[in-house]
Amino acid sequence: MAAALPTTLRSVTNTKIIELKKQRDVYESSRAAIEQRANNRGKQLERIESLLEGSFRIEGVRVPDEDSSDEEEDVSARPPNAQKLNNHRKLLKQARVDPSFPPAVVDRIQQALNKDLELKSLQHQHAQFYSELVTEWISDAHEAAQVPAADNGAMSTSNFENVGRKEMHEQRTEWESIVFSEPAVDTEAILAYLEKLFTSQKETKKVFEDMKKNIVTFCHDLKEREVFTSDSVQLAIKGLLASDLLSEDKRAILKTFSTNKEVLKEVADVLQMRFESLETWQWTTTDGAITLEQRRHLNGKYRVFMDEDVLDALLVHQIGMEWASLLKTQFTIFFHSFAWKRAADTVPLEARHRREWFLGRDDSTDLTLPKSRHESYAVDYFMTQLPESADDGPRGYGDSDDELGSTSRKNPLETKHGLLHLLITEALVARHLHPERPHSIIRSDYKWFGPSLPHPTIFTTLRFFGIDDFWRTFIRKFLDAPLRFIQDGADGQVRVRTRGIPMSHALSDVLSETVLFTGDFAINQATRRNLYRLHDDFWFWGPFDICRRAWHEMSVFASVMGIEFNTEKTGSVTLAPSSATGNDSSDDDISVDSEDYSGLPDGDIRWGFLHLNPKSTRFEIDQAMVDEHIKELKLQLDSCYSIFSYIQAYNSYASRFFTNNLCSPSLAFGREHVDAMVATFAYIQKALFPSGRVTDHLASVAYSRFDVSSIPDGFWYLPITLGGLELRNPVIPLLAMSESMHHSPVRILEKALEEDEARYLVDKENYEKKNTGSGLGTFNLSKKRAVGNIDDQQFMPKDEYLRYREERSPALARAYGQLLTIPKQQSVDLSPEVEALFNTVKTSRKRRNGGRGAHKDFDAADPYWRWIVAVYGPEIVERYGSLQMVDPGRVPLGVVGVMRAGKIRWRG
Repeated sequence: MAAALPTTLRSVTNTKIIELKKQRDVYESSRAAIEQRANNRGKQLERIESLLEGSFRIEGVRVPDEDSSDEEEDVSARPPNAQKLNNHRKLLKQARVDPSFPPAVVDRIQQALNKDLELKSLQHQHAQFYSELVTEWISDAHEAAQVPAADNGAMSTSNFENVGRKEMHEQRTEWESIVFSEPAVDTEAILAYLEKLFTSQKETKKVFEDMKKNIVTFCHDLKEREVFTSDSVQLAIKGLLASDLLSEDKRAILKTFSTNKEVLKEVADVLQMRFESLETWQWTTTDGAITLEQRRHLNGKYRVFMDEDVLDALLVHQIGMEWASLLKTQFTIFFHSFAWKRAADTVPLEARHRREWFLGRDDSTDLTLPKSRHESYAVDYFMTQLPESADDGPRGYGDSDDELGSTSRKNPLETKHGLLHLLITEALVARHLHPERPHSIIRSDYKWFGPSLPHPTIFTTLRFFGIDDFWRTFIRKFLDAPLRFIQDGADGQVRVRTRGIPMSHALSDVLSETVLFTGDFAINQATRRNLYRLHDDFWFWGPFDICRRAWHEMSVFASVMGIEFNTEKTGSVTLAPSSATGNDSSDDDISVDSEDYSGLPDGDIRWGFLHLNPKSTRFEIDQAMVDEHIKELKLQLDSCYSIFSYIQAYNSYASRFFTNNLCSPSLAFGREHVDAMVATFAYIQKALFPSGRVTDHLASVAYSRFDVSSIPDGFWYLPITLGGLELRNPVIPLLAMSESMHHSPVRILEKALEEDEARYLVDKENYEKKNTGSGLGTFNLSKKRAVGNIDDQQFMPKDEYLRYREERSPALARAYGQLLTIPKQQSVDLSPEVEALFNTVKTSRKRRNGGRGAHKDFDAADPYWRWIVAVYGPEIVERYGSLQMVDPGRVPLGVVGVMRAGKIRWRG
C-alpha cells in the first residue's frame, strides 16, 4: 500500500463513521420516542397502532389516513417494508370493527413491529462495527507503510517472531555469488550443438532457415514501427500491474497513468522517442544504481526484484512483449512442421489391412490418444511462458500464492495442476494398456535458473537464431544493470550483473525460453516425445528405455549450456512390470525393486506438499511439510493486528496456498485425494485453534477489541457487499466435488475396455452376417495377397481387435479426457428454503437504490455460496431479517475494495 493511501482512506472512513453515528443516534432517539408513546397508550390495539404510525415515519413513508386509498398511488413503487406496514394497518382496521378477528394475529403484528425496530437497531450497530473493523485495517496498513522495505521483517505486534531473516541473508549471499560471477561456458561447443541439432537433417534445416529469415526480418521491422501508442501503453501498464515487479508506490503511479487519457498520450510520446533512440538508452539509476529488494514468498524462498524507474519498466516490458509474441509464433510454426517429431501410428501396415478387411473400413479416428496428447501439448504446455500476442498479459511462474493469469488460457498454476493430473492419467493408462512394461517418470528443474543463466549462452543462442547486433546490444544493456540492495543504503556497493536475467520481466522470459526451446527440440529429436516444461520446471514420462534416453539428452543439454539440475527437485520413479497379465493390475503388483532401473536420476517425485507413491500410482500428502507450513502460517497470522488483515492472510495462506500445494482434485486422483485434502484442512484448523474453529478465535478477538458479542458465524463467511468479511472455507468446494465422483480411476478405464469389448461383438456379428467370403474391405487382389493368409470364415480374435486400443479406441480417448477432468461441484440442492434465503437479498436491494453494491458472484447458481447460505443463512436472516446484514451505502465498501486490491507482502 502506497504510504499516503492509508491516511487518505482513513480520512474517508472516519468521515463516514461520523455520519453513521449521527444516523444511528437519530434512529435510536426516534425508536425510543415511538416505544414511549406506544407504552403510554392504555389498550393493546392503541399501542400497536401507535407503533405502526411510528414505523411508517421511520420508513419515510406517509402515514395513510382514512380517506386515502391504494388507487391514489402506485403501490408497486412503495418500498417492500412500507407495503408490509400498510397490510398491518388494514388488518388492524379489521380488528377494531370485527369481533371475529383472531387475537393471535393482533399479537403477531405487535411482535413483527417490535422485531422490525430491533432489526434496524442491529443493522445500525453492525454498520458501526463494520466501519470500525475497516478503520482498524487502515491503521494497521498505515503502520506497515511507515516501515522501510528492508525492515519489513521486523514489523509486527509483540508476539510476532522475526522469521526468515537467517534464510534471507543466506539466500542473498548465494544469489550474489552467482549473479556477480563470470560463468565458464564454451560458446564454440554451444554453437556446434545448435548446428548439429538444427542443420544436420535436411527437413529440419529448411524449416529452421525459414524461421531464422522471419526473425531477421522482424529485427528490422520492429525498429521502424510505432511501438508506443496510448493503447499499447495501457496494455503495458495492465501487464506490469499483473506482475509482481513494481513497488506499491510505483504501481500507484501506473494506475494514475491509466486513468488519464492525456497523461497516457504524453507517456506514449516520451516512450516512443526513447524507443527511436534505443541505441543510446541506459537504465535510469539513483545514486548510480538500481535498487534491489528481496521479497519472501510463502514457499519460504526469497526472490530479488529490481525497483526500476516506471518509464524504464514500461519501455522494457513492451519491447519484451513484442519479441515474445514474435518468437511464440515462430516456435509454434516450427513445432507444427515436419521437423518436430511426433509419435507415429504404431499399427503395422499388415495389421491395418487386416482391420480393414474384417471391419470394412479404416477404423482410425480423430478421437485417439496420440492426437489428444499432441493437441493438448500444443495448447497447454508448449512454450507456455510466452504470450500468444503482444496484447496478452505476462505469465507468472505458477507459485502457489501466484494468481497471475490470462482470461484466454489457463493461468500458470492451473497449468501445473493440469500437468500433475496428466502425469497420473498417463501412468494409469500405461498400467492399464501395458502392465508388462516398466513405465518411468522424471521430474527436475534447473538450479537457480534465472540468476544463473550464463550470458554467453544467451547471446550465442540469440545470434544463432538470427537476432542482429542492434537488438543484442540493447539486450546486453538490459542485462548488465548496475545493482545495489536497498538495505545497504545509498553508500552500499554497486555491482553490475554478469550472469542471469532480471526477475519478472517479459524480456527475461524471451531470453530464457529461447535457450530452453533448443532443449525441448533436442529431447523431441532423441525420443519422438515431448518434454513437459513449465518455465524451468520439467517432466518426462514413458517406457523406461525412452526415459533413460531422454535423461541422457537433458544432461547433455544442461552441460553444454552451462546450467545445472536442482538436485532437491530432481527424481524419478519406475512402475515396474506387473506380475499379472492382460489389462488388470493391482497396487500390490507394482514394485520398483524387482529389477535394476539405472540411468535415471535419483530422488523422489515431489511437487508442493505431495510425493508420488509408485506402489499406489497416487500423489500422497507429506505431513512433515504441512506441519512446517502450519508453524509459518501461525507466525504470519500472529503478525496481523487487524481482523481484516488476519482474514486476508488466512484466505491467502490457509485456504489458497495450502489448496494449491495439495493440487486441485481430478478424476485421475480419485476420491482418496479429496478425502486426504479434507482431512488435512481439519488438521490445520485443530493445530491453529484449540476449539478447531477459526470463527471462535475471530469472535474472541472482536469481543476483546470492540466489545461486540454473539456474532453469528455467517458474518465471517458471507460476502463483503452483504456486510460479511468473506472468510473462505476450503473444505466446501472439496465436499461439493466429492458428490460428483462416482467412479474410481481404474473403474473409468475398465468401463472403456468394456465398451470396446462390446463393440468387438457388434463388429464380429456385422462381419458374420455380411461376409461373402471376400472380407468387408474394398481390397484389390494385390492387397489381399499382402494381408496374408486369412480364414474367410473366422473374424479376428478379440486380443487382436483390442491390441491397438491406444491408436484406435475412441472409448479409451474419452476415458483419458474424463480422468483429466476436475470434478464438477455438486452443492446442496436449491430447495425452496435455500432459495427463499437468497431472495431476502433481492428484496433488500429493492429497498436500497435498486441493487447498489450487489455482489457480482453472489448467486444461488454458485455452488460455494449456495452451500454457505444453506449452512449460515437461517441464523443470519433470523437475526438481521435478510442476508443483506447492512445497507452497502452505510459502510465504506469502496475503501475495502481498495485495501483488498493491494498485494500481500509476507513478513519475515
